[in-house]
Amino acid sequence: MFNPKNEKTKVSKVENNYGKEIILISDFQEFDFKKIPLYDALILDWADAEGAKSLLKKIRSSNIESIYLIPLFILSLNKLEDMETEELSDGIISMVQPESLNRTIERIQEKKSGLKPYTANRNTNKQLVKVLRFMFTRNRPLRPIKDRTSRIGYKYPILSSGFEEEAPKLEIDTLQEAMEKDFFSATFQDRMHLCSKCHSGFLNYKELDPKSGSANLITENLIHHFVCAYVGPQGDFMQGESMVCPKCNKTLRHIGVDYDKPSVMYKCLDNDNYFQEPDLKAECMHCGHSNDLESLQEYDIFTFVLTDEGKDEAIQPKGTEKAKDIVYSGFITYSTFSTFLRFEIERVRQNKVSSNIGLIRIGISTTMEMALGNRYEKLIEEISAFVSGNTDSSTVLSRSVNSFFILFPDAPANKAKAKLDFLSSSIKQLLKNNLKDYDIEVIANVKPIQQGSDQQSILNDLRASILKK
Repeated sequence: MFNPKNEKTKVSKVENNYGKEIILISDFQEFDFKKIPLYDALILDWADAEGAKSLLKKIRSSNIESIYLIPLFILSLNKLEDMETEELSDGIISMVQPESLNRTIERIQEKKSGLKPYTANRNTNKQLVKVLRFMFTRNRPLRPIKDRTSRIGYKYPILSSGFEEEAPKLEIDTLQEAMEKDFFSATFQDRMHLCSKCHSGFLNYKELDPKSGSANLITENLIHHFVCAYVGPQGDFMQGESMVCPKCNKTLRHIGVDYDKPSVMYKCLDNDNYFQEPDLKAECMHCGHSNDLESLQEYDIFTFVLTDEGKDEAIQPKGTEKAKDIVYSGFITYSTFSTFLRFEIERVRQNKVSSNIGLIRIGISTTMEMALGNRYEKLIEEISAFVSGNTDSSTVLSRSVNSFFILFPDAPANKAKAKLDFLSSSIKQLLKNNLKDYDIEVIANVKPIQQGSDQQSILNDLRASILKK
């Protein structure tokens, strides 16, 4: 057993019987960052918490794979309650036990040995690849942590570390891309409301005078005098300590007998304006934008686990420069589909009509796609033509990799489900006829478009429901 208290050097090698180059770092100013690829693992001494945390973040923010994937442990003699450090490290230890460390190191190194080199093209999301490879080599989920310094109130430490400065839109887009490509299965954790302009969750909810826009308001009880039926704010009735009706001059003594309080009135102290319904706004404390509540962007927080597709992508990233992103006849791009969905949500809200959205997911893994070669592209083209040819002109169609999205405007839920069941069973039969050597899963689900939802939440819920099946 290695006891760090007996060590006087600031960067010391941990003796072990496994042939591993494990070093304990106590002085972070003396440490040579460029030598990290020479080691099998690092142990950071939390006695200098600031230095350890800084080096931890620097390592995980690197874009050099031999650096950001290195096994890294935190040595702390006291209980450490730091969620970000837990997510970025490979364990928090109170003493150095080479046998235990070696098990973790070898598990990570075995996973790393399976990663294949790749050439990034202009469409490759390097930060997404980094996250996938970190998750794959650790066999761990991507977990959100609450963080008051984060603009959205949450962050995913290994993802956030890849950006030089806080970039909530880029992080949201990166996770969105992973969801679109079915790299993650998702478990709902929370729902945030973000500024529609800058995606900040730091909002000040305000009640405002509809006329002046002032927030300088007080509330008064509304008084209803039974005898003469006069209704007005309580201030109109007050004469010293007594309540006297300004209309009939009678004294009001007993609530429920002489009067009641049916409601509350707002009074603006800037202009003495009385009103019952204030305007509700959410002022962004980051950019200053005043948001209508219905315009706030709903953003769901998930815990993500790698799917088989995600593991394949981690092992051999493909980028997106492929024919599988072709927009076939009768289909629109995914971004355009999302815009259509936003307008459909507003139409449902205004007209109180029924509308549904469906998703058909075809379980073709990246490995299977590579094995199929050109047959894959031909197959996707045939399926797209079948879906387009068997839906009427009112439906809106889009495709993202192996997922087919179908918007059913004005369709009752039972009819939308019947159509989706027909399409999915037909696609399954088509796959069975064309690919006799493969058993490909086809999963479908349909959900109603609810008033008050935003398009991103609907799409996320739909994907999550598919992944749970």
